[in-house]
Amino acid sequence: MASIMGRFPSTLTILPTYNCTAACENCCFGSHPGIAERIPLARILNYIEQAAALGTVNLIVFSGGECFTLGPELVIAVAKATQLGLATRCVTNGYWATSEARAGDLLDPLHRAGLHEINISTGDFHQRYVAPTKVVTAAIAGVRAGMRVVVVVESRKGRRFTAERLISDQRIQEILGNSLFRIIESPWISMTPDENVDQARTHMTSRLNLHAKRGCESVLSTIVVTPAEKLGACCGLTREQIPEMNVGSLRDHSIQELYQEASTDLLKMWLAVEGPERILAWASEKDPTIDWEHRYCHRCDACRALYHDPKVRDVIRAHYPEKQDDITLAFSLLDLPRSLSSLK
Repeated sequence: MASIMGRFPSTLTILPTYNCTAACENCCFGSHPGIAERIPLARILNYIEQAAALGTVNLIVFSGGECFTLGPELVIAVAKATQLGLATRCVTNGYWATSEARAGDLLDPLHRAGLHEINISTGDFHQRYVAPTKVVTAAIAGVRAGMRVVVVVESRKGRRFTAERLISDQRIQEILGNSLFRIIESPWISMTPDENVDQARTHMTSRLNLHAKRGCESVLSTIVVTPAEKLGACCGLTREQIPEMNVGSLRDHSIQELYQEASTDLLKMWLAVEGPERILAWASEKDPTIDWEHRYCHRCDACRALYHDPKVRDVIRAHYPEKQDDITLAFSLLDLPRSLSSLK
């Protein structure tokens, strides 16, 4: 990238298809079986090459939809990234782990191609389609193959399946102390803005915990290629519902061209510097009728509200000059240490 200051893309997430073996309620991309649209392999490989040419991207993530439905093409794509010196991660629901032997046979060519990590999604909604035994089998197979494995468990009020329940599985005990394995919990949010997924009040953003909120680490850092071959400026759960986060067609422009355009957007800079929660709180100081406390447990939910709420948009439009200089200065310093180290 030409500039040595600002934020640089460090991760390219490729969503080859929204086709999935599951149809989870409130899936962030509305994925389900039968979706035909997908990126041809040649284009996937081209996007990996473009990412490597930027000089700042160090990780390629394959997600979806369900990226494992690509079959042998996923192995080819992982190998391409490895050839170009890029680390790789696959995000999956683990549907393919029907037995330890089957899971090992499927992961072996991916491991030999250089796959570093698999992330496995599970929880109440996922388990309507993928049994937890498959998640456990997939995790064990990944660790045995020498990959990092992260199991991401849906978090919401009143859920039946928790991280504690996963840990109690006797087979998980075999890998629980392994440094390659970890479990995290992530809030499950509604993809319909007018509805909510119940969350504990203590998990919701308010003035009491606003001090702990930081800038968004995804926007302009993790960029996304969608199945329609558009470039997304973040990997957020609500990105598809925020037109401003989809910055243009990669069939007409390069990743670098679209990224450079997106990185001059003041609101994206602001999100990177302060995060959506702090922007909402600031907007409510200008317009006290803006309701934000105890409404959002996930920052992607808060970000969607920021873009969708006409009151918030009006405040930003009227008062952004008050913040502009501070935002541009703070943004220019975000990746400065990494920039300077690259010049050595």
